[in-house]
Amino acid sequence: MSDHKAQKGAVALNPSQQEVAFSTEKHVVVLAGAGTGKTAAIVHKVAHLIRGGVPRSQVMMITFTRRAASEMQKRIGALIKDVPKQGRDDTMLVGTYHAIASLLLRRDAMGFGLSGANFTTLTEDDANSLMKSAFRECDVTPGESVTPAKVRAALSFALNKRIELEVHFRHEFRENADRALTLVRWYRKLKQTANGLDYDDLLVLWGKRLGEDKDYAARLRSAYRYVICDEFQDNNALNYEILSRLNPDHLTVVGDVNQSIFGFRGASCGLVDLFLKEHPDARVIRLEKNYRSGQKILDLANGVVENCPRALVLTSARGHDSKTEQVPLPTAVSESAFIMDWIRKRIERGTKPNEIAVLSRSSRSIETVELALKFQKIPYRKYGGLTLGDSAEVKDFIAFLRLAFNPNDRVALVRCLTLFPGVGEASAEKYASDDAATDELFAVERSLPKGAGSLNEWLERLKAERGIGPRGKYLLHVIYPLIERNYPQNHAERMATLKALVDSMNATSLTMSEFLDAFSLERSTEKDHDESELTVATIHASKGLEYDCVVVCGAGSLQMPHPKSIDPESFEEERRLMYVAVTRARSRLLITYPVEGLPGGLQQPSPFLPPKFPWDAAS
Repeated sequence: MSDHKAQKGAVALNPSQQEVAFSTEKHVVVLAGAGTGKTAAIVHKVAHLIRGGVPRSQVMMITFTRRAASEMQKRIGALIKDVPKQGRDDTMLVGTYHAIASLLLRRDAMGFGLSGANFTTLTEDDANSLMKSAFRECDVTPGESVTPAKVRAALSFALNKRIELEVHFRHEFRENADRALTLVRWYRKLKQTANGLDYDDLLVLWGKRLGEDKDYAARLRSAYRYVICDEFQDNNALNYEILSRLNPDHLTVVGDVNQSIFGFRGASCGLVDLFLKEHPDARVIRLEKNYRSGQKILDLANGVVENCPRALVLTSARGHDSKTEQVPLPTAVSESAFIMDWIRKRIERGTKPNEIAVLSRSSRSIETVELALKFQKIPYRKYGGLTLGDSAEVKDFIAFLRLAFNPNDRVALVRCLTLFPGVGEASAEKYASDDAATDELFAVERSLPKGAGSLNEWLERLKAERGIGPRGKYLLHVIYPLIERNYPQNHAERMATLKALVDSMNATSLTMSEFLDAFSLERSTEKDHDESELTVATIHASKGLEYDCVVVCGAGSLQMPHPKSIDPESFEEERRLMYVAVTRARSRLLITYPVEGLPGGLQQPSPFLPPKFPWDAAS
């Protein structure tokens, strides 16, 4: 391969990024600070491999959002558009852990102990619904210590942290542990009856087979010789187990320990140290040149994590063109008023509203800001709100498609039945619980609840239609009376949403399982902001985003760290939250907090902020 060909598409990379792009070691750890162009480095790495003769189909890229996966595929495609594929099926596997697991399970369902590839991937709402059913069927009344949400959360945490379930439940539920374990067993039975897998099942089954089926692990290792795992700091023990058992010829993990802020989901920043301990041969590459923020903002960020293990020292490619301000206000109300004034000044001086974000540690800290925005009629978008897949009419529509795909999908069956006139939730639940309800679903003569007699006919037709476009068109036609009946106030608007959904079904090449998984695994349909909308978000929801001007409100000593973060591990995660918040800003950063009005007395600045930092005067 010529030097010209090796370098093609990589001319814009800095020396550290080029180290990543041309690394060949079996194990590579890329410590990538915020805004340091890690995506550019790893997409060039993949492009370099493919230009060097590696088939696309031997590359697996693991991301933490579908959006990131799509962006990487697009950028790699642009870099290798002149490189011919090595066969019709020569395509990269790019996706989240859950999306990749789902694909692999559907390819070989029997090998994973499943009855077939037509299983339903349960959404969080579906899983919670089944857990509530487990409570009802076990005749357990939710109490303060044992609720469906708490049992589901404890189960998920144990699975993702690879903690023995009984040990974790004894700790979490104490004298109620046996009752909680019984509910878990019933929940699993309901999932099996519904031929459904929740998010955790996808990864547990994948990891289990990799560990127990050596031939399968060897086949997968041979198929995917090059694996790149992005956002490694967000991995948990189950993710790490999968990577370890996959053990590809070349594994590159990319992340920043100081952006690990999802410990409540089981993520562990300590996995970077574990990886280096288990692979002392690993090459470590540090990306520290920041292309996002001015140096003053980076000086503050560096100060926040100065004494943390594996802290990176960020230097700006933009120079010193930035300002940092810290303003204490008497109360939360005066804090929000000051923020409104600050925002108006930025807009008057030419900043577009969609380049301004107000972030906080918790939703409660940001409530007064939201109220002020509403009262002053300033348009904004809040991250963490509803997506297309959360709207009721879309859930209704998808339920019929799911039921046609998987006749045992109990959750979808209940939702479909309750849309018909005269069918209440109790009768739908009773019917769905009946053992006979899962037999010969498409038999017309089977007795359905009164009022839902046309369901079998619809499902038969949906099953018979070829392709998801015709199925969507048919369902859109027959579902109209149900949408009109159930949403009389705005049925036209809801039908317009479904029409747009069907248009997308007509335009896609996805299979039905891929289409349904797209809604189950990640239903975000975020579009670019209108220029008139600013952003309001928790710091957790802002990760991966950036803005010209950022306000971090509620940043006092009684708010950051959160009052419940008393153990050292939680305290340090709160520090990393501050680091993530600060590094969202490109040019202007304002940090505020109310001095009065909180339990615990008067507030000081957050202890995570460097005590002698040279703040700019507020303007």
